Amino acid sequence: MANFLAIIDSNPERRARYIDTIKKELAPIESLAINSAAIGDFCIVWANSKNTSVSIALEQKSGAVVFGRPVSDNQKEEIGAGTLLDLWSNDEKRLNAFYNGFYAGIVYSIDKGLTAGADLLGIYPVYYWSSNNVLLAGSSPELFKYHPYFSAQLNPEGLISILLTTHIFDGQTLFKGVKRLQSGCILRFENGKEAKEEVQYKIKPTMKYYDLPFSAHLEILNDAIENTMSRHVPAKGKYSLLLSGGLDSRMLAGFLQEQNIDFDAITMGLDSDIEMQTARKVVKSLGIKQNKIEVEYEQYASCGENLAKWEHISNGFNDIFNWGYCRQMRNYENLVLGHSFDAVIGTRYINWAYSSMQKKMSFDTFFENVNKWGIKPEVLKRLFGNSAVYNNMIDEIIQKIRNTYESYSEIESQRAWCFNLYNRQRFHVGSSAFTMSFGALPIMPAIDRKLLECAAAIPAASIAERRAQTELLCSRFPKLARLPIDRNSYDTTPLKPRVRYLAGREFYRLMKKVLSFSKNVQSEHRYYYRIYDFDNKGWKAVRREAEPYRKKIYDIFDKEELNKLLPRPEEQANLKENIADASGYKLLTGIMLWSKGNL
Repeated sequence: MANFLAIIDSNPERRARYIDTIKKELAPIESLAINSAAIGDFCIVWANSKNTSVSIALEQKSGAVVFGRPVSDNQKEEIGAGTLLDLWSNDEKRLNAFYNGFYAGIVYSIDKGLTAGADLLGIYPVYYWSSNNVLLAGSSPELFKYHPYFSAQLNPEGLISILLTTHIFDGQTLFKGVKRLQSGCILRFENGKEAKEEVQYKIKPTMKYYDLPFSAHLEILNDAIENTMSRHVPAKGKYSLLLSGGLDSRMLAGFLQEQNIDFDAITMGLDSDIEMQTARKVVKSLGIKQNKIEVEYEQYASCGENLAKWEHISNGFNDIFNWGYCRQMRNYENLVLGHSFDAVIGTRYINWAYSSMQKKMSFDTFFENVNKWGIKPEVLKRLFGNSAVYNNMIDEIIQKIRNTYESYSEIESQRAWCFNLYNRQRFHVGSSAFTMSFGALPIMPAIDRKLLECAAAIPAASIAERRAQTELLCSRFPKLARLPIDRNSYDTTPLKPRVRYLAGREFYRLMKKVLSFSKNVQSEHRYYYRIYDFDNKGWKAVRREAEPYRKKIYDIFDKEELNKLLPRPEEQANLKENIADASGYKLLTGIMLWSKGNL
């Protein structure tokens, strides 16, 4: 899409010097075009790929820029910069003018100031900082530090949030004074006033469909998905679907073909990966072309540096590979992503709040599962040297997380569903859309008001554990349901298996048992286990790149505790669970890389 930076500064010389400086630094990857627009004290500059959708509307005293393609509830309505300029400049219409899909928009008026916003979940990043009547707003905090008024200081609250949850919380970033715009909000800045956030849209869970039988829930979800796909992926145009061997993209592939969409598939990984093998069967069944892409281990170090620099660890430090994949996406125009579909209509994350021992749902159980991807509070307190200040801050942030979780609904399952969407899905999962946008234009049907509100009215008994989503695939697309499916495990038994698959189930069990004795990279065929392995060649390179900066974070963390916790590059981590257990180590590795240019 575009890496953008907007500034309001009444000093024309200072503003011009700043813009000239950041133009040289703006492009996260090579071969992006640099563009700009200015009105009065306002200027916006951006770097975008050839496939980016950028809409611009400039008038004498106002203007707007939109990155991406906002989607209206009305299938025929096209939303561009002119539409946003008209609506967001109107105080009465502004708060009701929100759209579906993945996008960000900036509107400026000499008389009314600046308005900035993004998609319903806030997946497109918008960061902001203001001081002395100067405002900076952009898709990354990285360029803020070039302004003479800005002082780069570590924000402990942002750091603790990231270490606890593997992403930022409550808009707090690693830079003191810099916030990320909350989901469903727009940023407002008028001369002489403080920057503020106004709520445009929040999901409101209901019990609208709680009395209906499961069969009715399937019909309602089916209609909602059909409607969503028709609006987000209109028949005109050529599309590429990011197709894994799993459930989400397989389901979308079925709907795309049913709606006569012209599309091919892109699958990440190696031929030996289970994900690639199962995806290949889906592609063959659909009769479409499959394009294969892979990020080599040699690229991991540069990918890690890009993530630390441009994302500031706001989304964690697990998915560094996206900074390699985005370059390969330049060969494609419209990229359909199934990201977060399972979280909306078939989430297993509701179960994160459920304790099988206690037979009940609770925040404590939910937070324990969230925190598995970060660093446990008791370990984090030791890491900060058992400082009373940090200990209190850790406890206060956990309480804020609890309060936010409980604010979503009176129903525990809805709390878990909402918290996951507004946090893990927004950051850990959704961040790849922004990175991929430097190659192709991301299309995210899951970010849709009607679909979200539909799922928010269906009980957990239907949508949890992917029950409805699985049944929907089996009933609507039985041919796809009979094919082997990737579960991020060695069990690829189809959702609707034929007799021969049932007979072969024991074989798969034995294969998994045999392969589990060897944990080296050569024998690992599960895609995510392979690429997330903290001891593989790629991650070793990232760790070597970060290691020289370990001493820089001794000022933050207790030296002895840090060295005890985080293995050095020459040491094997030897984790029991290569994905979740490594996540906290990766956060600390990313913070070391981030400290390179910021501490």
